[in-house]
Amino acid sequence: MRDTQRATVYSVEDQVGRSLLRGGVVEFFDSTLVLPAERRFADIDSISAYVQHILDLLASNGKRCLAVQVRERRGATKAHYEAATSARSATIAVPLQLSAGTRWAARETVVLHELTHHVIAGEDATHGPRFCGALIEMYRLALGAEAALLLRSAMAEAGLSVDMRGLP
Repeated sequence: MRDTQRATVYSVEDQVGRSLLRGGVVEFFDSTLVLPAERRFADIDSISAYVQHILDLLASNGKRCLAVQVRERRGATKAHYEAATSARSATIAVPLQLSAGTRWAARETVVLHELTHHVIAGEDATHGPRFCGALIEMYRLALGAEAALLLRSAMAEAGLSVDMRGLP
């Protein structure tokens, strides 16, 4: 299946991520939103603890997911999700090497993106409408309604198709 929305999803996330970099007040269609500052992670253990926290939040809302491992990815250019197989458990791989002076992937929004792939695993492996809707819900759960609204609005502005059925 062709992943036609992938580049646009990444672009929208970069745009929203710039607003979440430090958090604070933003003006949004004559309303004031107070955004949280995006969390940054120091190591794989802190990312793993955060992932478990989000899975626990999902479970407390009646949405159970299988466990997922977190590992360091070689290189510095991509984070990715590896679906579970009969030989191994699901894994989120995050590079921790510096790229342009920062650990760009050791950020909350990157981890939420990869965790969203895990949460909807089996439904749609692409960055399609189902993924976009689930990502908005993950932002709402982890970052709050204001951040979710900002992401949803940016996706609409970019012309992305979004399926808002909620998390599986």
